[in-house]
Amino acid sequence: MLALVSTALFVLVGVLVRILSERIDVFQILLFRQLVFVALLIPAIAVSIDTLLKPRMIHLHLLRIAGAFAALYLGFITVSNIPLADATALGFTQVLFVAIISRIFLSEAVGIARLVTVLVGFCGVILVVQPVFEDTSIIYTLAGLGGALGAAAAVVCVRRMAQTESRVVLLTYQAVFVGLITLLPGLIAWQWPTLYELVLLIFVGVSSSVAQWIGVTAYKLGEANVIANIEYAKIIYSLSFGYWLFAEVPDSLAVAGVLIIIASAFLPLVSRYWPKRCKSSC
Repeated sequence: MLALVSTALFVLVGVLVRILSERIDVFQILLFRQLVFVALLIPAIAVSIDTLLKPRMIHLHLLRIAGAFAALYLGFITVSNIPLADATALGFTQVLFVAIISRIFLSEAVGIARLVTVLVGFCGVILVVQPVFEDTSIIYTLAGLGGALGAAAAVVCVRRMAQTESRVVLLTYQAVFVGLITLLPGLIAWQWPTLYELVLLIFVGVSSSVAQWIGVTAYKLGEANVIANIEYAKIIYSLSFGYWLFAEVPDSLAVAGVLIIIASAFLPLVSRYWPKRCKSSC
């Protein structure tokens, strides 16, 4: 449930970024996002200052920061420059990357049932978005894949560090250091937003901050490759926003894809409880 809420908020952030990117540079959007994030974290930072000054697993923090920056910047670039359906399809490769990375570095079990769940869900996504990539630049395609890989690396690092580090530490390092990375290019590209754009920028910062706090909690409590599979819910949220905001009505293939995605979410439960039920009945 936490992952579903976090995913919904991130989809909303993507919609707002797409609107803002028509006039505001991506680095400025990202910088403003991080500034809002740090401002919201100040009370928690003040209470946990001693812990923040004694970080553990520094190498994982560095990898997580690099992955988070790649995910945010390349993700914003991709969604701002190519058709939304294509960007969505590329973003969902994160689920595949997480399954692979978590198996290698976290030794999490990725059995046949879970692999089938990932692949079935991905097939549902393709039916929904129906990407064509005809007008998509190879550069933006690679950017989308790079952002998905960065996001996968970041969430696997979160899962590993969440066993020993607090949420405040995980969120503060990401907020501060990604903000420092974007500071100079964000200031160079800076232009004063209108009141409407300022409200949207603040909303991007607040929504993504809350989404990240909830998301880190989800990864702290559950296995990375299981929680990442809930990323497929993004496409359902995207269809809802598309219908509500842009009057986009999904076709029959998209409806079939949504049903497949929903079915894939229940496959782990079926694979887990069906053998137990068979044994008990026998």
